[in-house]
Amino acid sequence: MKTLLIPLFLVTLTLTACRGGGGPATRVGRGVDHAFSKVGHGVQKAGQAIENTAH
Repeated sequence: MKTLLIPLFLVTLTLTACRGGGGPATRVGRGVDHAFSKVGHGVQKAGQAIENTAH
């Protein structure tokens, strides 16, 4: 899993630097924030599924 996440993270950084307003660091920061938000949402859904299974 880690092997897949590292290249995906680098691609995300590269693509976010190519569009949007602001400087490159701002665009990369937004991309990282978005990526971590998606991961957090996935973790939250997994936690809810585990909780529902326990009940």
